[in-house]
Amino acid sequence: MNSILTNDEKKKRKRSTILDAAIKLYSENGFAETKVAEIAKEAGVSFGTVFTYFNSKEELYEAAILEPLEEIKPYFIEIEERFKGEPLEIIKEMVDCHVQLFATRSEYLRLIQQVLARPERFPKLFKELDAFVNLFIDCIYPVIEAGQRLGYFYEESPLLIAASYLSILNGMRLTFIDEYTNMVWKDITRQALRLFGPISNL
Repeated sequence: MNSILTNDEKKKRKRSTILDAAIKLYSENGFAETKVAEIAKEAGVSFGTVFTYFNSKEELYEAAILEPLEEIKPYFIEIEERFKGEPLEIIKEMVDCHVQLFATRSEYLRLIQQVLARPERFPKLFKELDAFVNLFIDCIYPVIEAGQRLGYFYEESPLLIAASYLSILNGMRLTFIDEYTNMVWKDITRQALRLFGPISNL
């Protein structure tokens, strides 16, 4: 039997459809070149409907960056809660999770890169992304230190290791255009692990 959606559920679904269309078009064309009318067409709604859910084009762009960020944030800041075991096992599970997460979100990665490339244009969003990076580093720092004490990881600055790791994640879609199912993603996972320690350990 088909379930009947409530009005609130219908609104949430329509808002989500608009947001998905915005992420797609903003990532392809950038903020300035993307028209709200194009987003409405992509979402299959009227021009006015977009403004029922978002007050402006800028607010829609902010939502396209910040709402997915909130969705993925737990996988970066709840490291020791989500990934169990010794530091080596935690890092292996974490890297595999992150690569899969970003490999299936190429459009969102392109949006992040837009903001990082123009911090003066998007200062609020850049600040949010920077805070996210710093929070991740704070959370992974003790795991790296523990792994170093056990001899698993390089005796490099944990800050440098964490920052390098985020760089490879962010650059995945700049370098590779293969579909997620391609074997290249396993290679990326392996390369990401190399940032933490010798592959013989990992």
